[in-house]
Amino acid sequence: MGRIMPTQVFLQLDKDLDLANWPDVLSWTAKASAAGASQQEIANAFFSDGSALGNIRAFTHLMRTPGFTKEIGLACLRPAYRATSDELLKIIIATSVHHLGIQRSLLEGEKNSKTSPGGMELLAEYLNDLRSLHRIGILPLEAEYRIYHAMAVTALTLNDAKELERLINRLLVLAEIIGHEELSDRTTNFCITALTNVDSYSRIISLGYPQLQRTPPPSMEDSYESVIANMAHAYLHMGAYRKCKSLFEEGLKKSPDSVQLKNYFLWNQVQAGQLDLSTELPMEWDRIKRYRWQIESFQELGRAMAEGPHRVQRQRQHFLRMVEITNEGIDTRLTRDSTIERWLRARARLGLQEYALALDELRMIQSPNPDDFLYRAWINAIHLELGMTTLPQLIKPMHELEEEARQLYRDVHKVNNADAEGLAYLTARWMPGATAYLGRIPDGIAECRVALEDVFRITSRSRWRMTVLPPPLALSLTLGALGKEHRPSLNANTNFQLRPLREKIGEADVWGPVVAPVSLALGLLRAGHLETAREWLSVTLVAPQVKGEGAELTEQINTLFKQAAEGERSFAALLQALDLLKV
Repeated sequence: MGRIMPTQVFLQLDKDLDLANWPDVLSWTAKASAAGASQQEIANAFFSDGSALGNIRAFTHLMRTPGFTKEIGLACLRPAYRATSDELLKIIIATSVHHLGIQRSLLEGEKNSKTSPGGMELLAEYLNDLRSLHRIGILPLEAEYRIYHAMAVTALTLNDAKELERLINRLLVLAEIIGHEELSDRTTNFCITALTNVDSYSRIISLGYPQLQRTPPPSMEDSYESVIANMAHAYLHMGAYRKCKSLFEEGLKKSPDSVQLKNYFLWNQVQAGQLDLSTELPMEWDRIKRYRWQIESFQELGRAMAEGPHRVQRQRQHFLRMVEITNEGIDTRLTRDSTIERWLRARARLGLQEYALALDELRMIQSPNPDDFLYRAWINAIHLELGMTTLPQLIKPMHELEEEARQLYRDVHKVNNADAEGLAYLTARWMPGATAYLGRIPDGIAECRVALEDVFRITSRSRWRMTVLPPPLALSLTLGALGKEHRPSLNANTNFQLRPLREKIGEADVWGPVVAPVSLALGLLRAGHLETAREWLSVTLVAPQVKGEGAELTEQINTLFKQAAEGERSFAALLQALDLLKV
């Protein structure tokens, strides 16, 4: 039969074990795991049966072994299919072969031949074939369960949230009918993972919380670690980073050597901007191909934001590296991964002041699930930040973006476990200007007002919080916000004075963040908030008062903004005049 056989079998199958009775098989494997048998040893025991069904049972446990590959799975399933004439077993094997392809797609985050509507149609054919057999008993029930399981994985690779919800409900019912506690647990845990991939975060919390109250058997420790990781990720995307971090820390206390928990924690930390920028990227992880590029991109974004404006060339290199990293899979990612890839590219283009290219990315980005507050906030914030530049045209008008943000925070307040303050904090980490803007607009968002501390004020002197900014630096920040390059000349003493601008967020180094007041003025004027713009200009100038070289330039900028705020100059005329400024 061409079985994969061990040289020696240490674990023996019970002679009375009926391999066609799935609950009995599950009970036997649970006892073997509790006695210390590895997944490979359990697989070897099933191989020793020398039957097609033995290979099917072995396949389930091979999939849980380290280093499992599609080729190993096929080497197990091919001879089983060839050796049986039982149509029911053939359906189970064919479903398992299909599952191999979509499982690979899910692990790598990329589409393949199995992740298509045609794949779902094929599984529907298997289901019809099964029903036409008119078989009764546990094995046909198992076949139905496996088909629905493969359908659910296919649905999540297709980002079909509605179909996934339907299939998940069917799976949970089938697991209950089959009637085995471990199967019900595994099914619930799988459903939690599946929901993570379509961003149904509220449902993840409701399904996951009861699971964490249970003590998992040894055979299911990995599955429970997945529940912890998925719940923590759900908290992050609901704005509740503190809960996310706490859940990972509690999980790592119980399982300090868990590679899975450590790496998922690292992935969530880097998205939140809390990770030490010198942290080495994970090497041994089944999700390394799917998430390594995300971790690396966020690290580069963090490094870019740890550079001051006097290191603009180094900052550009980090943004360019982000573009390079995210160039590789832009057209092949699964939807959820493609969303963050487009966002990262847009954020890099924003940092490079390539505003038109940033807009191109945003035009192609897919709208996140309504439950995904984090990505909704981040996408909205990039649109807003582009509105706070000299870019002539936007995809959406500012008033629409403002209302979109207000609705988002209203939605957050309606959901248990979501954290509006945390969401504003996570958004300000990567887009402090947009967050401050949302705190300053008429009927502003209360949770965003704290980000106004990131805006430096210009009166007789320029100050960021309690730190006095040297005029050349303040001018450089102002001109940078207007899309004009100006490198400040800073001496060693000035660099020493600027040390208070360096801080840590979590374990990450940050420069500031320092937002130029001219950015808020641009946004307010573009949105037509003339009264609010006048109020803003009453508490700060938009260009610093400098002496000698640059004095005339700064006076021109302040005059132009005052005229625009008073309604004497249209926004389009303001942009035109700013474009003609000589730096």
